[in-house]
Amino acid sequence: MKHYTIEDVQRDWRCLDAEDFAVSEGVRLISHEEFTYRPGFPKVEYIPPGGLASFFRFFVIVFNLLYAWRLLRHTKRDTVLIVSGSGALWLFIGLLNRYVMLRKRNVLLWDVFVEVKDGWRRTIMSAAMASFRLNVLWSRKQIEPHAEWLRLPKERFIFLPYKANHSKGPAYDIPIGNFIFSGGNGKRDYKTLVDAVRDTGIPVVISATDPAVLKTIERLPSVIALAAREPAFAQLQAAARFVVVPMIDTGLKGGGEANFCNAQWHGRPVVAADRMAAEEYIVEGETGYIVPPGDSAMLRQRILELWNDPAKCAEMGRKAKAYVDDNFTHEAFIRRLLRLATLIGSE
Repeated sequence: MKHYTIEDVQRDWRCLDAEDFAVSEGVRLISHEEFTYRPGFPKVEYIPPGGLASFFRFFVIVFNLLYAWRLLRHTKRDTVLIVSGSGALWLFIGLLNRYVMLRKRNVLLWDVFVEVKDGWRRTIMSAAMASFRLNVLWSRKQIEPHAEWLRLPKERFIFLPYKANHSKGPAYDIPIGNFIFSGGNGKRDYKTLVDAVRDTGIPVVISATDPAVLKTIERLPSVIALAAREPAFAQLQAAARFVVVPMIDTGLKGGGEANFCNAQWHGRPVVAADRMAAEEYIVEGETGYIVPPGDSAMLRQRILELWNDPAKCAEMGRKAKAYVDDNFTHEAFIRRLLRLATLIGSE
């Protein structure tokens, strides 16, 4: 067995999949999330909010403050706290860890979406993230802008590829429909997509659950705009000929990573208009295509190429499914995340 280091992972995340990866003994992992144990995976102890925090559950700030304090108190010298950035709890953990705790705790932050303007918000986020040992990002290209914007060393960030969330459930056996699909709310450039399919007659289904995003979609005769939530969203991906993910080229972070992975897991090629993350998930010309964001002419060319060649589209879809099964399933991601956490604890 081989003892890898964080520096090894920063060079190549695939070492976390190595058969000879030695999980460090004596490292305790805890989290505010419940991780389902699987044989061969490091175990994670779930720390509930506790009675006092639960009493204030309707007072969000007080609840998060008390829960963050409880989690940090449980983070001993041999412990790594795994924190998701999906809510505000991570911010309270980071600030307490930096300014209150006499001994800085080992914290691994993942799935945080940092995308705010300059000013006091950036100062607060930078202060919180500075207290974490590592912050997980979804592409290599996101590391430098995050480090620069937050004024933190690049070594505080690490790239782990995201996952096909739909792989947690069963695959859908749905006949391929006569349409292409695009969906999502964050940083989507549906104007470029609509311009790309204008006058082609290609049916397009676009799903956006945010009403503000939904109302910006131009309703061409061949464009259907709706607000599909799971599992309908997954079913539309699975039924489409292929999936288009048009991203806006601004800010620090991507936003299409889950869509890249989910669509390919359903066996659908992906045409991505993106420069931030798509190259980490799509094999150009094999599982899909990547075009410059905002380039409706190039996007149109790739859409027509796949639409007019069903055999090629189907073959790329089969390769896409195999690629995600080998690299980007939910289970593979969780194992990598937990193995990374054990490396932090063994430093």
